[in-house]
Amino acid sequence: MRQAEQRLQVVKTLLKAQLVGALVAGVVGGVWGLNGALGALSGGMIAFLPNAYFAYRAFRFTGARAARKIVHSFYAGVTGKIVITASLFVIVFINLRPLNAPAVFLGFIGVQSLSWLVPLLAARKQ
Repeated sequence: MRQAEQRLQVVKTLLKAQLVGALVAGVVGGVWGLNGALGALSGGMIAFLPNAYFAYRAFRFTGARAARKIVHSFYAGVTGKIVITASLFVIVFINLRPLNAPAVFLGFIGVQSLSWLVPLLAARKQ
């Protein structure tokens, strides 16, 4: 049970880091002006929101008796994450005018890269 609690703590830390990363991306995107700031913030949120949904769906159940529910939740979480990500990109590209596409993609990539960095740092800490 201790290992499951540690994993859940890493997931919570990752989501907090991604939210902060999205906000920082918006500030850093301000180098390109207001459109850059909005683009980078939007890209960061496009990475954060689907990951938050996935974490909610995937980590609702625990224990061996809930194995079937856990597998179903992971599949539903991944499917939802893909749909939400694609939908958010469409919404941003249709509605954010004028659009600074490099800022959107850099914000997205920057926040998404935290998905690899935070677990590595957590593993080194332990």
